[in-house]
Amino acid sequence: MDQLLEASTHADPPEAAPPAEAAAPPSQSAAPVSDASTWDGAMPPRPIPKPAMTVGSGMPAETQMKAIAYMAAMGQPGPGDANADPEYAASLALQLKPITMSMDKGPADDKLRLDRVEVVASGRRIDLLMADGCDARTPQQAAARAGATFVTLQSHGVIVIRCNDSHVQCLQSTRDPSDVLCTTAPRHR
Repeated sequence: MDQLLEASTHADPPEAAPPAEAAAPPSQSAAPVSDASTWDGAMPPRPIPKPAMTVGSGMPAETQMKAIAYMAAMGQPGPGDANADPEYAASLALQLKPITMSMDKGPADDKLRLDRVEVVASGRRIDLLMADGCDARTPQQAAARAGATFVTLQSHGVIVIRCNDSHVQCLQSTRDPSDVLCTTAPRHR
């Protein structure tokens, strides 16, 4: 828990993410926005309400524990998720490697040593590991630069894109473009 830092004051949703109400029929758009992810209702409660995205070490231990549980649940497949497609995930990882390198703001030596893209759980999660430059928008921007929409990612079983650098990790759900959660969890390798 000591790896988490102060909450982000940045409250804007990721760039190009449609508002949660945009997908709802007009009769439902007046409904209150839930703090849980909208993918199937099986998610634990969000540790912090949207549009806040970062859980930090200055927050109560209960909030930090909720963040851990929520991030773990983000990567769990649901009954409606497509099967993982390891070949697609491996191909996407190759496309994302130079994109991640170009998005990394760290020193050149650190980038060469630390930058890589890893396929986790047969392609359920794609990890963008960087020296510096991970923020709430990084996973979505990297996927967009690779030409991968969230619909395409979901159809191949990719349910989370995660970035991690020396200061923060951010998980982006492909099920819900507005569902991004970051913690200050520095990368140790």
